Amino acid sequence: MGTAMGDSDDLFDIYRKDQGKAALTGPELAAALADTVRRSLTLIEELCAEVTRALTQARYGTRLAQSVTDRSSYVRLDRRSESFRDYLRTWSQQRAERGGGGMHWEAQILVTDHRRTTREIGIGIAFEWPGAAGIGGGEGAGDGGLAFVEFWPTGAGVSLPSDARGFQRALVACIIKLEQAGELASVKDRG
Repeated sequence: MGTAMGDSDDLFDIYRKDQGKAALTGPELAAALADTVRRSLTLIEELCAEVTRALTQARYGTRLAQSVTDRSSYVRLDRRSESFRDYLRTWSQQRAERGGGGMHWEAQILVTDHRRTTREIGIGIAFEWPGAAGIGGGEGAGDGGLAFVEFWPTGAGVSLPSDARGFQRALVACIIKLEQAGELASVKDRG
């Protein structure tokens, strides 16, 4: 019985030490914040490409717009530009020094139909604060939360990367809503 109690104490100590390691600060936190933003946007881009492949017969194309907006300052940037990388570096350092705040960004997913009509689907992205779950936790640590995405046309919200399929279903639901409003048309709707 004494051994079991001793084991529990050891496990608790290990847990506390692991929690201490997971709490990032300073430059490490800034780098993790910037990485979270970049990885999330890359994942969203990949999920849009998969939806495009799935909707080949309807001849829809979906892609993440190049511009993103930091909702804390309303600065709009081309996410592929050097100025975005510079801004993200500065943004991450400021958030790391303050220990929170300003993790919300806006973006648009562009949907184009066979007529070359393009409509925007607005999304809000709340980036997860790194260090709690998923950072510094051994194998699979990178599988922790990255971002929570809300689709404005429908109000659907999903967590990435865990609910990638939910993201794609929510995107398709927004496309259907645009179809029903007559703003987009699939090939099957012709004639």
